[in-house]
Amino acid sequence: MQKSSTLFPTKLVFFFAICGLLPAVASCSNSTPGEIGSEILLNKEAKTILEESFNYPVTDNPEVSSSIITLPPGAQTGWHLHEAPMYAYVLEGTLEVTYKLDGTDKKNVYKKGEAIMEGLYTPHNGVNNTGKPVKILVVNFGSRDLENSVKL
Repeated sequence: MQKSSTLFPTKLVFFFAICGLLPAVASCSNSTPGEIGSEILLNKEAKTILEESFNYPVTDNPEVSSSIITLPPGAQTGWHLHEAPMYAYVLEGTLEVTYKLDGTDKKNVYKKGEAIMEGLYTPHNGVNNTGKPVKILVVNFGSRDLENSVKL
């Protein structure tokens, strides 16, 4: 009996080696050379970029949507607003966003590596004023009753 239990792990190693899975199994062990890293982008943010408090929609039909928006050089989003909370992370480039607040314009510039909770119900327009594309990961936390983006 003891001989069988000693051979069992050897047989598994042989099986994984034959199947080409040994590197995959080995990479899951604690002996990997690197460590898993984590970089906090937003930490329990309770306000939008415009210092507004926000709530997640109270609904029986919640929806989460995500996309990567690419703006070529010189492009703009067009004036729009968001009815539901939206998280954005700039993957590449620099985007200038103009917000209409109480009849005045407020401009913010977002660069690669920045994360924000976008303003709610506030008209705004994003412009790529650079010579390189801008890529933004967008995650919307809405419902069937709310539009992620409303063109103005």
